[in-house]
Amino acid sequence: MEKIIKDIVETIKSKISFTPQIAIVLGSGLSDIVDIMQDKIEIDYNELPNMPNTTVAGHKNKFVLGKLGGKYVIMQLGRFHYYDCGDIKIVGLPVYIFKELGVETLIVTNSAGAVNKSFKVGDLVIITDQINLTGQNPLINGPIISYDNNQFIDMTEPFSYEYITKFKDIAKQNKVKVKQGVYLQNTGPSYETKAEIVMAQKIGADLVGMSTALEVIVAKQCNLKVFGISLVSNMATGISKTKMSHLEVLQNGKIGAQKLVKLLPKFVEVI
Repeated sequence: MEKIIKDIVETIKSKISFTPQIAIVLGSGLSDIVDIMQDKIEIDYNELPNMPNTTVAGHKNKFVLGKLGGKYVIMQLGRFHYYDCGDIKIVGLPVYIFKELGVETLIVTNSAGAVNKSFKVGDLVIITDQINLTGQNPLINGPIISYDNNQFIDMTEPFSYEYITKFKDIAKQNKVKVKQGVYLQNTGPSYETKAEIVMAQKIGADLVGMSTALEVIVAKQCNLKVFGISLVSNMATGISKTKMSHLEVLQNGKIGAQKLVKLLPKFVEVI
């Protein structure tokens, strides 16, 4: 796997003339943010040696590199979910690619179900902490690439307190209301039951989804600073009066993406 990463990184480097400082993983329905990038270079996964694809609807299987907020960034359209690939190591593969490219900051976005009843569809929620209920850890049997030979990764601050403060300030300056909360990752692909949502509420979760937490673990092992934000795409099972639908997630993701389009460049500019 380490050789695959290095081959992919060398291929990407051969197509660009800059070092991306920030990586942004785009969640379901949030790909419209790419439209505001400058000097874009698109690289499909199938152009990269041994790079897997994702089959999830709404994910486009490519990296887009260019400028955002005056800085060089790489955006990932097509994250790897454990339920999709079945390989816990592949879930963290893009994070290692980012690290080897020279990235120092990872921004993770996702569309999530709201467990917190005070949230509503369309809300942007800054992730302050996470709960990993997948029963998996991408560092089991050792990381793909070790950077400091530390087997036990500190998770005291999975999401940068500094970045959380800066994003809240930018949102306030631009009169965009944001909330904050704890994100819980399950494996999926089935949505949670009513009983599982009650459990999530009792253990302190505000949001539930099928991504992000595992990627953040790898990012911390890679010594990256992390900022996370969720778009509430639906109310969770038992709170919502309708059945869960991935189409609803994608549609609401596009609506919420407009808020990120307004805030993300300004945030990137100051970090």
